[in-house]
Amino acid sequence: MSDTALPVVSANAAFTAPNGPLIATGDLHIHVGGAEPLSQPRASFCRCGASAKKPFCDGTHRTSGFVDAGEAVPAASIAELTETGPVTFTPAPNGPLLAAGPLTVQNAAKQTIATTTRAAFCRCGASANKPYCDGAHKAAAFEG
Repeated sequence: MSDTALPVVSANAAFTAPNGPLIATGDLHIHVGGAEPLSQPRASFCRCGASAKKPFCDGTHRTSGFVDAGEAVPAASIAELTETGPVTFTPAPNGPLLAAGPLTVQNAAKQTIATTTRAAFCRCGASANKPYCDGAHKAAAFEG
């Protein structure tokens, strides 16, 4: 057994499905358009940029040619989350999916790659830093 303390895992988590969506679980508040935020325990968010139900996944990744195995590498140092409560997801117009609140981010192997209270996730499928946004949506002329 190691003397190194493991990071506290948030009740809110998001992981990348291989070649598929970003799946979030926990106390989720999701802003879509000008409507009241949706509150739900699970959501699948589009990562390929082709869903007709953006920001949600509609399965289009299966036929759109989207490829990302979800093998993001854990950060060198993963901080302990001290904040608790819901995480809010808000799609930026023609840009990333913004997350605000305590969140554990995992790769497809369910390894924790980060713990954070703010993140910008790629929605266009073009980021070279998946699952995070790197601004590639501008060059890709992403709309959504």
